[in-house]
Amino acid sequence: MAKDTNLLESLKLFMDVEKGERLITLMLFLWQFLFICSYYVLRPVRRGLFLDGLGNDWMPLVYIGTALVTGVVVWAYSKFKHHPRKILISSVYGFFTVNLVLWWQIFQNPSPVAAGAFWVWLDVFSIMGVVLFWMYANDVFNSDRAKRLFGILAAGGGLGAVLGSTITASLVKTIGSTNLLLVAAGLVGATLAIFLGLEKISQGLSAERKASSSLKAVDTSSLSKVIKTIFSNKFLLMLTCLVTFERVAPDLVQFLYNDVLKHMASGSDAIAALDANLERWRAIAEFVVEMFFVSFILQKFGTKFALTSNASVIFAGLITYAIIPNPAVLIVVFHADEGCRHAWFKAAKELLYTVTPREVLYSVKPVIEMFFYRFARGIAGVVIYIVNTLLGFGSAGVLAAGIVVAAAWFFCAMKLSGEYHRMEAELSKSPKHKKPDVKPGGNTGTPNESEKRELTAAAT
Repeated sequence: MAKDTNLLESLKLFMDVEKGERLITLMLFLWQFLFICSYYVLRPVRRGLFLDGLGNDWMPLVYIGTALVTGVVVWAYSKFKHHPRKILISSVYGFFTVNLVLWWQIFQNPSPVAAGAFWVWLDVFSIMGVVLFWMYANDVFNSDRAKRLFGILAAGGGLGAVLGSTITASLVKTIGSTNLLLVAAGLVGATLAIFLGLEKISQGLSAERKASSSLKAVDTSSLSKVIKTIFSNKFLLMLTCLVTFERVAPDLVQFLYNDVLKHMASGSDAIAALDANLERWRAIAEFVVEMFFVSFILQKFGTKFALTSNASVIFAGLITYAIIPNPAVLIVVFHADEGCRHAWFKAAKELLYTVTPREVLYSVKPVIEMFFYRFARGIAGVVIYIVNTLLGFGSAGVLAAGIVVAAAWFFCAMKLSGEYHRMEAELSKSPKHKKPDVKPGGNTGTPNESEKRELTAAAT
């Protein structure tokens, strides 16, 4: 009996979903699964269309365009952020579904300009869809539950990546890249249906949140005040720096990776098939890690390890590639970074938001995770243009820049982890909050008075 108890306790380190959380966790898993599946159907298609239509030399301009377009999107989002989350999120996913049908029509007559524009659009699609998902997950789960459940939710993305890349690898040469846009549109439509079902099941549940005293009096009434808040708060500023490095370093690696793919295959469908196969094998390993090990890593090794690991991988990998310039090394670096970033790094980064109040979650998080994240892609584009084209250093210059940025990323992650633990310790000294009642099967019970006040605030 004692052995069975010890085994159960050990298993809880890897996967621990309590009875009242199961249905909501399952629905969130399906949401993440379907959306990431649609994205991984489109990722190889986008890369094939772009490299075949424009070529890798245009990548810096596309990165800069992504930053500008995302800035406009974030401004537009700020005008609607106060709407109830059901209206806000369902409108975005519905808009994406219609957009994909329109892109399918546009690519009946593909052009280089359309390929470049589609790359920018998919960047906005991916970051906005993912931010809305994690914003919702942060809203319905408190910090304790997040540590246990975020790994499982991330695993939904890992499984979606496996299926999405498999769909593209299997079908792209049969039905062509363009028709895969309709497949993705169907998946996004299914994602919308899952979200609406989840809202009905959760009955508007919002977890009661404790927030650091330094974040309780922030002014988020306008976009300019949100940005001012970010730059005046140490924690939010460091988080923004982390998000910036998280985008710049992988984009420099991606530029080098694109060169490798371009020399390994020719034609949009062939490049998409090659990329999809590589994505599929990585995604399988990623799913296993997310499903069974992320919660263990977060609880046993902590946020410092989770937040610094990607920077370490890129730093060590690029130095290795500089010494041994074998394309296989770069392929390993690219996919190792992608796998770690989508697994424990992402879960750890989302965990940081659990020490923030709800107004920060819905107002500040989208600005950091969408605007600054994609603005960082513009920075990557400028860096690539300067070292590769303007100064004529080529891939060697991009490689050196990647090593420097990875080192800065590591330093920032170390400092941010320390600040998060300080804030978490501060919150642990405050009175414990009662967990919201959850009926067996996942339906939420009647909110207490504190929760009612929070739900009213979230909806206005």
